[in-house]
Amino acid sequence: MEIKVKVRFNASNERFETYGRNMYLIYLPFEEDSDSKKIISTLLSRKTGTPVNRIIFKNKDVMGNWIFQLN
Repeated sequence: MEIKVKVRFNASNERFETYGRNMYLIYLPFEEDSDSKKIISTLLSRKTGTPVNRIIFKNKDVMGNWIFQLN
């Protein structure tokens, strides 16, 4: 299953919202860095109930959405 995540960095507080089928909006209170993929995967794992090792980052689309694959 493919999941699209819109990420807003430097937010005032952390939030996780659903805005469509397999589409999420995540607000994170820090800047994007090399650990961002790991943190977003962990948040998706908690929300979907899927183990972290089964969540794979695929790429970013032209709209800036982060695309993850759940195996």
